[in-house]
Amino acid sequence: MSKIAAIAALFMVAGLFVWFIVLPFVSLAGYPPSDCMQVWYLPSPDYVDEEFNVSAVEAILDDMAANGTCINETVLAEYIPLGGVVVNETFAEYFSLIGDRKKGASPPFFPALSQYCGYANYSRTGSDDRYLAGEWYFDDSEEFSRAEKKLYRYIEEHGRVSTVELNISKGSRYTPKNFDATKYECETTSGYFLVYKNTFGHEGDYFIVYYGVVGPVDLLNQTPFLKVLIADRYPTGSGIVGDLTS
Repeated sequence: MSKIAAIAALFMVAGLFVWFIVLPFVSLAGYPPSDCMQVWYLPSPDYVDEEFNVSAVEAILDDMAANGTCINETVLAEYIPLGGVVVNETFAEYFSLIGDRKKGASPPFFPALSQYCGYANYSRTGSDDRYLAGEWYFDDSEEFSRAEKKLYRYIEEHGRVSTVELNISKGSRYTPKNFDATKYECETTSGYFLVYKNTFGHEGDYFIVYYGVVGPVDLLNQTPFLKVLIADRYPTGSGIVGDLTS
């Protein structure tokens, strides 16, 4: 590998560490900036291996913050061991990301709810079906509550809505997970809404996420594949996971 290629690879991996490991644990800054949250729970082919020593990374970051070190990709590449970024084989077995995850773009089919939003489109191997993952982030509880109610009214007016229990223990690389979700069915898209609260260990972050199929489909037949999308980005720490509140 040439020196230029090696440097490029180093920065790419360091960037992944910034996104998946560093931002959640930078104690000096508290939460990651709101515009970094826009695609936080949108599935991607890569993830950080669960065997990676997160505690060691957190200790390094705390020490750097205490010494006033500016944390950026160059510094991370020097101080943090490069390893643990692997291909999510379960995701890659079924799905391919179409284009890029779109930051700051409101998910299609639904009203604008937050300036901090994003979505991504996916294809499935051996199928013409198209999938959608969308996300809205809020750092204010009242703003989140208003948006949640607005979205619920909208989906009630445009489709069939119900609360169901999902189990993603088979598709999750972590512990078994059961949770309530809001099931939504209409002619343009059908899928599941989830609400994630306080997933960074203390109160103050609120996400509405949607995992669905584009077009008229039999949602029951699509649910196993949607569970794979949900499991790919399911919160691994503390916090609350549940359905939409009307």
